[in-house]
Amino acid sequence: MKQTIQFLLLRHWDALLASAIGCIWIAFYTSKGGIGISPDSVAYLSSANHFAGSFRFSDYNNLPLVNFPLGYPFLLGGIKMVSGANLLILAPCLNAFLLASALYAVSFLLTECGIQSGGFRLLILLFILSNPGILEVYSMLWSETVFLVLGLFFVIAFLHYLKTNSLSWLLWAALIVSFTCMVRYVGVTWIITGGILILFNARLNWQLKLKHALVFGITGSSLPLLNTLRNYWVTDTIAGVRQTSLKSFTSNLEDFLNVLGYWFPLGNAENQSLLIIFGTLLLLLIIVLLGFRFIQQQFYNSPITIISLFTLVYGGFMLFIASVSRFETLSSRLLIPLYIPIIMLIAHSFYSWISKNTQYKKWLSIAVFLGGYTAGAQYHYQTHAFNWEGIGYAGIPGYTDMHWKSSSLLQFMKSHHQQYQAPIYSNANDAVFFLADIKANPLPHKDIPSEINDFLKTPHIYLVWFVYGKNNDLIDDTFIRKHYHQTNEWQFKDGSIFYFTRNQQQ
Repeated sequence: MKQTIQFLLLRHWDALLASAIGCIWIAFYTSKGGIGISPDSVAYLSSANHFAGSFRFSDYNNLPLVNFPLGYPFLLGGIKMVSGANLLILAPCLNAFLLASALYAVSFLLTECGIQSGGFRLLILLFILSNPGILEVYSMLWSETVFLVLGLFFVIAFLHYLKTNSLSWLLWAALIVSFTCMVRYVGVTWIITGGILILFNARLNWQLKLKHALVFGITGSSLPLLNTLRNYWVTDTIAGVRQTSLKSFTSNLEDFLNVLGYWFPLGNAENQSLLIIFGTLLLLLIIVLLGFRFIQQQFYNSPITIISLFTLVYGGFMLFIASVSRFETLSSRLLIPLYIPIIMLIAHSFYSWISKNTQYKKWLSIAVFLGGYTAGAQYHYQTHAFNWEGIGYAGIPGYTDMHWKSSSLLQFMKSHHQQYQAPIYSNANDAVFFLADIKANPLPHKDIPSEINDFLKTPHIYLVWFVYGKNNDLIDDTFIRKHYHQTNEWQFKDGSIFYFTRNQQQ
């Protein structure tokens, strides 16, 4: 116990200080309206409550949860079962603990990279903490909060495996990556990363490589395989309804670069020259760092090897999957698992450059580092100041901000929905459930005829239409008016409630 305390408080004092700042920051951001809630959060929360109450994973529509893996709702449900407390109240504390865990893991890995200076590590941790994307994730009820931590724990476990070639450490790494896949399906990128690292490890002969790769692959994919089999059993889909992407690889690459522009002071979407240059240089840096360690195997057993390969695998995977499957635009949230590895690679490169140079070259490298650091920190400050103008007034954007909580439409529904004799549909049915505790059906997808046919069989419907809830993948009120005629309407500032009756001739 004494050694653990010394490890946490003395050797990694930088992580302790950064964690304290992070906890205060989360408390500050969530003080207005609580933890941020998005449509995904409502699915997580409702599934967690169902699991805690009846041991079933179903969402707010009382349908099996298949669009997301079960790991995060399982964690939330387990916490609710043990504590009995409201998850919305506990969520900021949970996120603060997870953020602190991530910062300690980064501090440990930076030390393993040879960065012994606690002051330098503190600068890097504070830069990670100040990133708007990191704070966005840890101020929301999102699975990425757990995914980032598990990813870092995997790097630590796999690093021990590379150093010892121990089967026990390989199994620990495989179990961690299996849980990671249960939090987000994209955790498969960690399985790919580990498999490649095993195959390129020159210290193992081919028999051991195949044996270790099979052990790692089978163990790592066990839980996600069970999850997908369960999904197919209950819905005949592996991971819910997935539609073909409408965006090209080039368009997704532009979105990727725009995220880099959000993380670093590199310009904006209108001026992408600097983004392209930075992205190219960053790619070259990662390839050089990885290639050097693949060739010079005496440097292979390093966190740099693992995180540089993961950066390539995850980045390539996200660009590919976004080009073949339709989901939200590549955003900071979706790409945030890349941010910490990128910062660690840049920090390692600068620290090595500073350490190896002497006299004026050392001071030049320090000046370049501090110049870039200052520019980045100032950019983060300006971004936070801009974001705080809205957060300080209304709360974190989402269903817990003041605008949604004070919705006149939802207040009306709370007092009148008992009178509704027809099914309720909405373009934001998750908001109706979360804020009014009323079950509303989702509108059918434009590209799925079976959903539309089932919808058109309903003779009378209430349509709850939010002004800011439009989803281009779903049918809209224009489509509905072609098949139904409106018999009543209630108008509000944030939307309308319509009562439709099916056209007789159809």
